[in-house]
Amino acid sequence: MTSPQWFDLVITTEAESRYVKVNDVQIHYLIWGDSKKPCLFFVHGYGANAHWWDFIAPYFLEEFCVVAIDLSGMGDSDHRETYTQESYCEEMKAVCIDLQIPSAYFIAHSLGGAIATKAVSIYPNLFKALILVDSVVVVPPDKVRNFAPRRSMIRQEFFYDSLDKAIQSFRLIPPQPCKNDFILKHIAENSFKKSENKWVLKSDGLIMKTYNPQDLTDIFMNVKCPIYIVYGLMSQIFSKELLDYTVYVGNIPPERVVGIPSAMHHLFIDQPLKFIEEIKQILKKESLNDKD
Repeated sequence: MTSPQWFDLVITTEAESRYVKVNDVQIHYLIWGDSKKPCLFFVHGYGANAHWWDFIAPYFLEEFCVVAIDLSGMGDSDHRETYTQESYCEEMKAVCIDLQIPSAYFIAHSLGGAIATKAVSIYPNLFKALILVDSVVVVPPDKVRNFAPRRSMIRQEFFYDSLDKAIQSFRLIPPQPCKNDFILKHIAENSFKKSENKWVLKSDGLIMKTYNPQDLTDIFMNVKCPIYIVYGLMSQIFSKELLDYTVYVGNIPPERVVGIPSAMHHLFIDQPLKFIEEIKQILKKESLNDKD
């Protein structure tokens, strides 16, 4: 598929690449725009990286500085021996300190949503609002086993002779069809690194072997900042039952829940322009609330 004009234009907006050290681990992040403007902070999901937001971030530069982190073990950040929610929260905070950002609007996808929710409990003043994107944060007690880390979620370490072969092998997790193959290609191009003359995924296979999700129910019930839920109406993860339970536990009003039509778990890949439109509406609403 030939990429559309909007994508070709926006993808040329370059971000500045920076690093900050957190407990002897180098954490990479991208920043677009003027850091003196209000901050929009993107947190990716499992196996992803900051470049997943390359075609989203530039749409917000008129009003915001945009930041996207590479959580440790993913993207261009260093790997750890073990991965925890607490260490990921420290990484998010360290990026904000590095940029002298006192607070931000956080947009967190999938696993990133659980990490951001944990971070709210540790650094409540850091969050102006939290937008959860198809993110499983709380789970009904009888469904907990269904959401434990699974072998199918572990990215195996395959080595490829060329970047082209590596890109051709790339698949989203969980697997889903994707009509926007120009976006998928861009993401794949930024998901591999060269190692011993071979190409391998940047994502560390140890993440799902060492990361233990926590019960965030009590935290989610007591979050002080505004929470929004944006999800794919065709999501293979965020079911109607899970949505209803999340809304109930978080006491989230209906006007803060947005379903994106014709979108699965990776909704900003499936429907990027609709996703941008809905996020802009949320931010407009929150900006007006800040002025009151």
